[in-house]
Amino acid sequence: MEKEYGELTGEQFRKLVTALPELRKQQTDLRELVAKVPKTRIDQLLVANYNWSIWYELSFFEHLAVVVDAFGKVDYLKMVLELPDPQQKLIDDIHLDIDCDSNPSTDIPNPRYEMQTLIGLAFSLQRTILSIMLFQQTLSGLVQQVREDDNIDALFNVVRIDRAAVACPPIADRIARAEICNDKRFFIRLRNALKGPQKKHWAGYCDLRYSLFALRELGFDKLSDDQLEKLLVHTLKVYPDNAGARKNLRRQYQLSKKIKTI
Repeated sequence: MEKEYGELTGEQFRKLVTALPELRKQQTDLRELVAKVPKTRIDQLLVANYNWSIWYELSFFEHLAVVVDAFGKVDYLKMVLELPDPQQKLIDDIHLDIDCDSNPSTDIPNPRYEMQTLIGLAFSLQRTILSIMLFQQTLSGLVQQVREDDNIDALFNVVRIDRAAVACPPIADRIARAEICNDKRFFIRLRNALKGPQKKHWAGYCDLRYSLFALRELGFDKLSDDQLEKLLVHTLKVYPDNAGARKNLRRQYQLSKKIKTI
């Protein structure tokens, strides 16, 4: 079956985007769940060397591959890839997983991974999804910009999304350099970044940013104004239907195509 957007039909794209609000809610749920765990149990789970920022030095797909292996999803993924439309199966299962009562997970984590590693992988994947929603970029992509381009804005965006990332070697090195140089401006910005995402980052359009990221990953870099409006306004409904929609979407689309991915 020929699909409008490479591996996705318009309807499949829409169903993928409709899952995003629940994914955002699950990030809050994870924090609330951890807050209820007694300190003694946390001490038992997190022993040593459990910082997960090392995963941000991998590419996004390498990161995903580790997650799939660690959570016992390799056989499931092999089964899905043999289906006529694997994307439809994955999207259907995402929506089933949202309703945990109707589809309790039977996957057994890979015993080669310690529990503290599984916790870190779960948290790092959630943080990466949040990064896509806010900056149209994975944390791996942002860390690459810090490592290869000494991009300070990227560094602070990483820390806004995940404060544990200060231990990621390219970021830790840049902090050390700022300490050696007594770069006071750097540490003022670092302090602000440690407060987390600002209101301007959350102010609407998280689903639009995620959609533009998906288009970029699917290789769609030549959509017309008509195609952009049809997809983002009418099919996905991630942008309001107003007089300035085409012009604004074109600008956002052009900016998105310039973002490096990894």
